[in-house]
Amino acid sequence: MEHQTQHWVKVAELSEVPEGKSKAVQMEEGRSIALFNVDGRIYATDNQCPHMGYPLTRGTVRNGILTCDWHRRSFDLEGGGCFHVECDDLRTFPVDVRGSEIWIEPGDLTYRRGEEHKQLLREGLLSEDRWTMSKAISLLLKGGVPEEEVMGTILEHVSRHIASSHGAEGGSDVSRLINGLRVGRRYTDADRLIAVTTSACSAAGPASERLEVVPLPEPVTWEKISQWVRNFSYEGQSGRIERCLFTAYHKGDAEKLRPLLFECAVEPHFIDLSHIPLYVSYLSEVIDEFGWERASELVFYLGAQLIGHRPEEPERYRRDAIQLMRQILPTLESADLEQTDEFDEDAFVEALTSVNLQRSFEAVQTVLTDGIKLERLITTLVLLAADRMAHTPVNVDAGWENLTTELNLAASLRSAQQVGGNKVAAKGIFHVAWQIFADRWINIPSRPLSQSLSKEKLDVANEAEGIKHIVDAIETLNVQEVGTRVLGYLNAGYCPERLIEQIGHTALWDDTGNQVLPTLRTVFEEWKRAEGHPAQPQLLVGLARYVTDIRSNTDNKSAATTAMRFAEGRTTIEVFEE
Repeated sequence: MEHQTQHWVKVAELSEVPEGKSKAVQMEEGRSIALFNVDGRIYATDNQCPHMGYPLTRGTVRNGILTCDWHRRSFDLEGGGCFHVECDDLRTFPVDVRGSEIWIEPGDLTYRRGEEHKQLLREGLLSEDRWTMSKAISLLLKGGVPEEEVMGTILEHVSRHIASSHGAEGGSDVSRLINGLRVGRRYTDADRLIAVTTSACSAAGPASERLEVVPLPEPVTWEKISQWVRNFSYEGQSGRIERCLFTAYHKGDAEKLRPLLFECAVEPHFIDLSHIPLYVSYLSEVIDEFGWERASELVFYLGAQLIGHRPEEPERYRRDAIQLMRQILPTLESADLEQTDEFDEDAFVEALTSVNLQRSFEAVQTVLTDGIKLERLITTLVLLAADRMAHTPVNVDAGWENLTTELNLAASLRSAQQVGGNKVAAKGIFHVAWQIFADRWINIPSRPLSQSLSKEKLDVANEAEGIKHIVDAIETLNVQEVGTRVLGYLNAGYCPERLIEQIGHTALWDDTGNQVLPTLRTVFEEWKRAEGHPAQPQLLVGLARYVTDIRSNTDNKSAATTAMRFAEGRTTIEVFEE
């Protein structure tokens, strides 16, 4: 582009586009425009094919039809209409040849295709096509559509998808949805897009229509509904629970539903089903993010599936845990919770890791009846899980799924306390204690959380070099060294937040990124809460070891980054040539 007058822009000399030839012209912000000379007439279009971004200057023109040379999508050269239903129309521009100069009118570039691209996103979700989802999300975000609105479109699909093909296990989709959203907000550009797209991919699949749920006939009171839900939860009657939840919502009792879900999720009979309270926590966050109107269908169905899940016949230790918890709970009814921060943390940790179920549960009973503040106890449980991640043997089976469950379940108790109250969070602590006991097979040596960690510093010139040293260990799958490097980085006084971001960046750009999202989010949020605690560094050490050991070393960046460049108006070839 040489210069412009009013709304017209000079883009080339006429001699630069001989008859029968084409030329690509770079506009502002990297946008590529294609010029075509057909029978002496100049045409101007976007140079990127709306299908997958291939440069149209490499295509062919015949009888006024422009055909992309990659996937053979065809367009009306003058009007831009696409002859294939699965492709957007091509943008064209008015042309004015002024003597020996070619001028075009770019026109109003205001984004007005939000609804079209939401539909494209829905099609990608149904077809499970990562490129289509990435492309749609990129275009929507680039067009200024709020991220919450984009995620709301994904949520609408998730609700039907889970109801079409999942039971309680649909909570894993919700986990990636909400954690992808929360993690994505901490990043920009491609990292942000990858986090959001990972959320979308995890929720992709069939989404069938369901039979309409209708409220129970009157007279129905909240007292009746809440009692029915508790009974049906104990009996494993999920279908009956859904109609109860639906009825309560339409009677105006929506705000009472989340506490009720949490209350049911931490009952003793769910003691060996740690995903129940964890997924209820994530489901609660979906309501915070999107509101009841958008989230209600998902909450009614998945909430009912979770708390209406019928556990298998308990084996010996689980049966003992249920009985112990039921015996202890009455002693908590009169306990004065939330009185003090001071307690023997190391003794509590030793009891939890003693591989003695009764001792573990009695230790929980003691700290609760002593009035230790729940926030303090939750922090201890989070750091204990992180410390176990930092010390788990990795030569055979590190037990990452179990250990990250310990970590994320412990962190989710903050939501349980906020929404369900102190008694609900107190019950949740028994569930974390059981999870630690159930993970005894991992055989992690127990140690006091107050015990000092190594003070050795990483021998690097600066912070950037230190991060590179750690990322190199992650990318080469050097799990034996990465923890030591992270601790040395922190001992050197370098920025922990920047390191968390870089570890997250490395994880997101790998195909295992969807597994990492919940744990990455937990470490982001728990780091400040653990400030001043001797075991705080273990959050980062554990995360780094986890990310390194499960890494597949296969990039998933191609679809997301190419889609981001697509939204900027750049062609596929330009992206690949960078």
